[in-house]
Amino acid sequence: MAQSDVHWADEAEAIKSNKPLKLLLFLFKTLPAFIIHTMCFPATFFFLIFSPHARKDARTYQKQLWEFSGGKIPPKISGYRQLLSFSLCLLEKIEGWLGKVKFTRIHYADDDVQELLERLRDGKGAILITSHLGNMELLRSLQDYNTQLCGREVPVVIIMDMKISEQFSQTLKELNPHYSMNVVESTSIGPDSMIYLEEQAERGALIVVAGDRTSAQNRDKVIKKTFLGKEACFPYGVFLIPFLMKMPVYYMFGMRSHFSIFKPKYNVYIEKSLVDCDCPRSERGERISQMCGEFVLKLEKFCMMYPYQWYNFFNFWKQENHVEGDGNA
Repeated sequence: MAQSDVHWADEAEAIKSNKPLKLLLFLFKTLPAFIIHTMCFPATFFFLIFSPHARKDARTYQKQLWEFSGGKIPPKISGYRQLLSFSLCLLEKIEGWLGKVKFTRIHYADDDVQELLERLRDGKGAILITSHLGNMELLRSLQDYNTQLCGREVPVVIIMDMKISEQFSQTLKELNPHYSMNVVESTSIGPDSMIYLEEQAERGALIVVAGDRTSAQNRDKVIKKTFLGKEACFPYGVFLIPFLMKMPVYYMFGMRSHFSIFKPKYNVYIEKSLVDCDCPRSERGERISQMCGEFVLKLEKFCMMYPYQWYNFFNFWKQENHVEGDGNA
C-alpha cells in the first residue's frame, strides 16, 4: 500500500525519539527564539527532501484548494512553504509550554468570542471543535490565557489520540507534569469517559476535540461531506459528543497572521454553531450531519484565508469502505 493511501492513524510517528525535542527545549532555554526560528528554514529543506510522502500530500491538498478557488489560492503550489509552516507550528507549541508566548501577540476576531467568554465567566462549560488547520494547542499553553480572558482558572480537557504523538506528548509531560491530567484518550471513549467529560463541563471546562480526522478505532463511522470540491470523510463520533452532552459548540481556529522571526502574531477565530444540540433522538442524525456540514464550511473558509497552515499530512480525500453514522450510537 502506498504511503499516501494509509489511514492517518497508521502513519508512523515522524519523531521516533524524544532526543530532538529535548534538544529543542535546551536551545529554547539557552538561545534567543529568533535564532531557533531561523534554523527552521534549512531543517525544513532537508525534511522536504527526505519525506517524499509529506511533500506529496502537501501538494495534493494545495492543488485541491487551487482548483476549488478557481486557480487563485494558494498563489503558488509549494510543499516547502507548508512544511515550513508546520515546523514553525511545532516550535510555537514548545514556546507556549515554556511560557515564551505572550498574550499580547494574540488577536481575537470580533465574532462570537464575547459570548463564549460570558459562559466561561459564569462558570459554564462549552465544546470547542478545532482542526489541524493552524495551531490550537498554543492557546492551551499560554500561562495568562485563563485569567486574562475569564478571571478564573478554566479547566481545559482535550480529546485526542495520545499514541500517535507519543514522543511529543511524553516530552510535554516532562515539561509540564499536569499535561496528561486533562487529556482523554480518544481511542477509549466510553461511558466512564463521558461521565468524566460531563463532570468537567459542570465545572465550567472547555472540552476540545478536532473535527478533521476520522477515528482510529471506529474507522467505519464517518460522515461524508464535500470538502474543497471533493468528497471526504469526517469523524461521526466528534459530532455526536455535543448531542450526548447537550452543550453549545464553538468552532475555534488559531492561525499565524504573519511570520516574523522576532515576534510572530496570531489571529484567533471563535464562531458558534447554529445547530441546537438539545433535540429529540429522532432528529439527532440529521442535526449531526448539519453540524458537520457547518464545520466543513468553516474549514474551507479558513483554508482559503491561510492556505499553507494545513497540517494533515496524509491523503485526506482517500475513500475507504466507510459507512455513514446513523445517529443511533
